[in-house]
Amino acid sequence: MSEIDPDQLYIDVPALRELVALLGGIPDLAEDLEDAVAGRVRLGAANTRLSARSGDQPLPFSVGAAAARDHLHAVLVSWVRLVCEQRAIDYAGGTSTPDLARWLAAKVIALAMTEGADTAPAEIRAAVVAVERIVCPPPTPIVVSVDALESARRARLSASGIATLAKELGEPVRAVTVRRIQTLRDAGRVAPVPGPWAKDWPEQFIVGEVLDAHLAFPVRRRKSTVSRNEVHQPLLRVVDGATD
Repeated sequence: MSEIDPDQLYIDVPALRELVALLGGIPDLAEDLEDAVAGRVRLGAANTRLSARSGDQPLPFSVGAAAARDHLHAVLVSWVRLVCEQRAIDYAGGTSTPDLARWLAAKVIALAMTEGADTAPAEIRAAVVAVERIVCPPPTPIVVSVDALESARRARLSASGIATLAKELGEPVRAVTVRRIQTLRDAGRVAPVPGPWAKDWPEQFIVGEVLDAHLAFPVRRRKSTVSRNEVHQPLLRVVDGATD
């Protein structure tokens, strides 16, 4: 790209690099999207037969996933067609979404020299983001009442149970892991609830005491592992009154 005169391009070089990376991720994203359209999960083979008696069962179908898939495909087709028409290029690639993305990535300079291509990065990214929201939807916030939260704080759980709960609650207690609880215990900040317990039972702690100790006892973080722009969204929202 450095040998191309920037004045001949409708897309600047940094945006072109980002576009190539964006197009490079579309093939894998398209494969995941097909699973979302068909209602499959990537953990194993799809269950296309519910029972021996029921015969072949149609797979579930997601209208939203199908719409996002078709829109992404249409966006790529429109840019491939425009490049071919304006740059007098014969298209010899495949017709699938991954094929179109690979072709555009390979012909990105031709795309950049196509009049009107300045809107291509934003249009393609918007279509990709719509797909990503379906393939990797954001977690659903947990809504609890004040009374329910106080009840949870009084609960007695093992270190593993508290770590699992903290992960669901998000910031600022997301970093409460089993190791973190052990660190707090070693520092004398928390102590397990007195027994007696059955043999081999894990020690239990009061949830609220552990969370409060975590917030009061600073965590040393390595700067190299924390992004300056990293934003954590809590998954817990506390509301007044009982919830359904």
